[in-house]
Amino acid sequence: MSGSMYAAISGLNADQALLGIVAQNIANADTVGYKSSSMNFAEAMQQTLSGASAPTATIGGINPLQESAGGAVNVAGVQIDTTEGTLQSTGINTNLAIQGAGYFIVRTPEGGLAYTRAGDFSLDANGNLVDPNGDMVLGWSPAVVEANGQTAGNMVPLSVPPTLTQPAAASTAITSIAGNLDSQDKSDSIPVTLYDSQGNEVPVDITFTNPTATANGMQWTVGYTYQPPNSTTAQTGTLGTLLFSNTTGQATYTSTGSITISGFTDGSAPMTVTLNQAAFANLTGYAMTTNMTITANGNPAGTLENFTIGSDGTITGSFSNGQTAVLGQVALANFANPGGLLNIGNTLWQQSANSGPPVVGTASSGQLGSIAAGELEGSNVSLANQFVNMIIAQEGYQANSKVISVAQTLDTTLVNMIQP
Repeated sequence: MSGSMYAAISGLNADQALLGIVAQNIANADTVGYKSSSMNFAEAMQQTLSGASAPTATIGGINPLQESAGGAVNVAGVQIDTTEGTLQSTGINTNLAIQGAGYFIVRTPEGGLAYTRAGDFSLDANGNLVDPNGDMVLGWSPAVVEANGQTAGNMVPLSVPPTLTQPAAASTAITSIAGNLDSQDKSDSIPVTLYDSQGNEVPVDITFTNPTATANGMQWTVGYTYQPPNSTTAQTGTLGTLLFSNTTGQATYTSTGSITISGFTDGSAPMTVTLNQAAFANLTGYAMTTNMTITANGNPAGTLENFTIGSDGTITGSFSNGQTAVLGQVALANFANPGGLLNIGNTLWQQSANSGPPVVGTASSGQLGSIAAGELEGSNVSLANQFVNMIIAQEGYQANSKVISVAQTLDTTLVNMIQP
């Protein structure tokens, strides 16, 4: 009877292992990014009592005679369900979820790489983007993103320093004058704020004077006026001529100069500001009320006020000076066989021999999914399925226990038959 007992014991061990998987799944039903597991059983090696024989002219074939060799069942393997969990909104801009395929890449304290679907990230005291274990999230620097040179070999830990500032940039060009310049006016002007190299405001008026009707349309003289630093005398100059065609309405600008401002007392470098034809692409010269807008480049210094993370993982900072700048980009990786990844705990996975190497890229490209900021991916555990598996494990365990009980009873009966 020992063979049946050992077979039943293998069944007990298998059902106990199944119950452990069920318990693990249920315990992690609320774990961010958790992937549920399932267990498969396989018949154990058989003991061959007699081999098979082929049929002959006088006797038919005989099948092999086999029985379990003490271990009737083994755990064939544990499969990981890598399907996507339901997204949950948190409103926290560092919480990230992947919609589609891919894994976030983190650097562990030992210096190795790990992969996760759990995007419950935050900024530490130094502004590093980290997971709850302190592992640094990897991606690309602003310079690499600007050059469009993202590769697996130039990833770096991402950070958003809390004291990040944007330097001042001196104005170099008036980039647009749009709207309408009334053809019946005698003169007009529009103010524009320029910035020196220290970020100080430099008010300048762009003037439109001397309207002259020509055979081709109305022509204006474009100039400027401003008051230099520490001076009570305004400076004026001519920038060029502007002609509004009487057939197409198109504005044609001919540049003859630029604005040069110097004499700053705060160490700012002299600045030269240009005005070119492209700036007048959206200006008309009809006989209607003058209504113009003007823009120029350059900006004062600013401090970081907020940042957002786009669907492609790009981190964009918003500064107090109204400017924005790319601060980095979150990287994603995918594998030919995600089910072959090695679970190292804390919802982290590592590459294994059967997962294939990581394919690193940007979100929303190739086979990689998009990133949803302010969201977290929930566990993909189905409690209904786990309860069914729990019942199966329980019934299997009870049945195998009954086999052991019956085998023990038979052994006892046989012993009792022997009279001393």
